[in-house]
Amino acid sequence: MEFMTFEMWLLAGVGVIWLVVAFVLASAWRVVVPTNLVHIVQSSKKTTSFGAGSEAGNTYYKIPTFIPRFGITRIVLPVNNFAIRLDSYEAYDQDRAPFELDVIGFFVNKDTNMAAARASSFQELESQLKSIMQGGARTILAPHDINEIMVDRAKFGKA
Repeated sequence: MEFMTFEMWLLAGVGVIWLVVAFVLASAWRVVVPTNLVHIVQSSKKTTSFGAGSEAGNTYYKIPTFIPRFGITRIVLPVNNFAIRLDSYEAYDQDRAPFELDVIGFFVNKDTNMAAARASSFQELESQLKSIMQGGARTILAPHDINEIMVDRAKFGKA
């Protein structure tokens, strides 16, 4: 029966340390996506959606981008309804008379991959939707007189 030499013990110790480090990193990088969100993960080869009900599942490893060929970037987007508000937005009627209004829009993200292709974050998507809401409010209200807008507020709320 042969005893282990110092080199064998050293090699075994280094192997155990590597296993512990790999386990700790895997545990730290593992991401479980909440049910009301989707994470669009982009690697060097493909784009994959992770979340509840997705083909890829709802867990992945967020490997930092500084690790070549394995690093990923991600965009986090909501999949449930969300609201965007325009408070005290200044609009104009047909005679260019200014008035302020509060607008609220409700949105649901049907195609998260398309949204991720057009915006790099939820804040950018929200900013783009606010711009669309501002343009819509101007387009709808500008051809009308302020008195008509005030009297028929319910009609303009449905537009």
